[in-house]
Amino acid sequence: MTGLPDGFSPRPYPEIVRDTLTTLTGGTVREVVTVPAGELVVLDTLADRPIRRVSHLQGVVDVVRPLRDANGDVVRDTQGAAVSETVPVPYRFTDADFEVVATGQNGTERDAIRFRPTGRRPPTGSTVVVNYYPSQARPAPVTDLNVGSVARTLLESVARELALVELQLDAVYRSAYLDTAQGTSLDKVVALVGVTRRPGGVPTVRVRFARAAGSTGRVAVPVGTVVSDADSNRYATTVPLVLEPGEDSREVLAAAVSPATPAAAAGALDRLEVLIAGVGTVTNESPAAAAGSAETDDDLRRRSRGALAVAARGTLDALRLGVQNIEGVLDVTATEFPHGVPGEVALSISYDGEPTPELLALVRERIDDLRPAGIRVNPVSTAQQPVQVTATVVLAGSGVGGAELVSLQEALEERVSAVLRDVPPEGTARQGPLSAAALSDPRVVDATFTLSLGGDPQPSVTAPAGTVLAPVRPFTLLVTTESGAGPSADVLVDALVPLHLAPGVTAADAEQALSLAARSWAATLGAGTAVTVDGFIAAVRDDTRYAVVRADVALTTEAGERFLRLGDGLGAHPVGTDDKVEIRSVALDVREGGA
Repeated sequence: MTGLPDGFSPRPYPEIVRDTLTTLTGGTVREVVTVPAGELVVLDTLADRPIRRVSHLQGVVDVVRPLRDANGDVVRDTQGAAVSETVPVPYRFTDADFEVVATGQNGTERDAIRFRPTGRRPPTGSTVVVNYYPSQARPAPVTDLNVGSVARTLLESVARELALVELQLDAVYRSAYLDTAQGTSLDKVVALVGVTRRPGGVPTVRVRFARAAGSTGRVAVPVGTVVSDADSNRYATTVPLVLEPGEDSREVLAAAVSPATPAAAAGALDRLEVLIAGVGTVTNESPAAAAGSAETDDDLRRRSRGALAVAARGTLDALRLGVQNIEGVLDVTATEFPHGVPGEVALSISYDGEPTPELLALVRERIDDLRPAGIRVNPVSTAQQPVQVTATVVLAGSGVGGAELVSLQEALEERVSAVLRDVPPEGTARQGPLSAAALSDPRVVDATFTLSLGGDPQPSVTAPAGTVLAPVRPFTLLVTTESGAGPSADVLVDALVPLHLAPGVTAADAEQALSLAARSWAATLGAGTAVTVDGFIAAVRDDTRYAVVRADVALTTEAGERFLRLGDGLGAHPVGTDDKVEIRSVALDVREGGA
């Protein structure tokens, strides 16, 4: 919709007359030939080859000229010399520039153009338009084509009508573009994004936006920003505004949202409908006044340029942000022409877990609401890349233990997992955000992390293309305190064991049997062994009484001021030479079964 059209160019009247005369006298017109490297342009693609003579040859030539900036001044380099640029310029080649020759491939028939060393030559790779007469042309139906003759007058009359039709087609073509449409055509173009021309009599006012204290960068105020007074009379800015660094305030024109809106008094417009970062205050230093005429085409174009983004429809950003704002969607990547075909957009969508049918339906509905007309949008779910997390945490003071440690770890895992899940495809999970998430708990004074995508642990990892990170829980948690983790001869183990009871077995019976088995196992652990969930489950297994839910078993070890949370396949507490392992508590979580 925006931009200048370049796909249609009307032919001028003299060009139409020339081509029509050539056709009437047995020639062929407007064939296009690509200029190769070398001296000769072989005309082996012409429809009516071989040729007798070329009547018209047009293309471009390279012209070197001084480079000028937006103000028209010559650009100079660091030495003060003028910088040049090479631009293609349309050019009609004459007999002084070229001659028609024979390559010998067709005997003496002339089948190529050779540009003279002293003449102009089109650049290699450009195209030339050729009008020519073939060697075996049909006889001309008329002989008198002089100006004023009957045939010439009729031909020029037809050419005039063709030129008028092409000019009308050009006007139709340009009426579809924001930069070139005029009048009612412009009204129809801007209506596509919900903008209408402001009629005469609508109150307008100059509104000043002032920078907020402490704001230092560029502050952008988009077109359509609404300000209002105490009586909810709304005015919208008509052009975008930017406060550059060091610029305290600027004024911009605003117009009443409705023609019925009363004119605002001086200083009345002091409320932003939507807060803008970096804007401190807004006011109108003079009262509003009714516009004497309707909005001009230039003003309407200026106001409409940002309307497509404000409308939040039909753009890649609108699709990406609109879908990403749905609850349950973590990240969206939009790709145009995914298969090299115009009119297609691929959306790679990362979900928080497995998407439900309801969520998929909502995503499809949002896409249909936001996509441009005639564009096919293909949503694709991104894969999840499991990431193993090892956290080394230093707790304040003497630390915590037991149930409080379990609660601390669960909260820490939740915060860190949220950071990892927010990493987009091909994004990098770094130490800073992870440590910040851990340190938001005042009980944690320091935290470092290592991450693994299946290989060696690293301080940071990058999500592969088309995937998002899926943290594996529970984490491997290494806990120390501010006073350090000194040696200890006692390793205390707290066990949380989810299980299914066999028929007729009570929870008390299962707890007694499991506790005895666990304590017997702990007594066998000596130097060179380790406390692991796998070893614990193997020791307490009793298929006649219960079935342990392996994936949910958790062991917490405490050795002096050092705590460690172990899961199935995650973590191990090595047993030292003088260490003694003791089962401090066993808690059962009966899921089903029993007497």
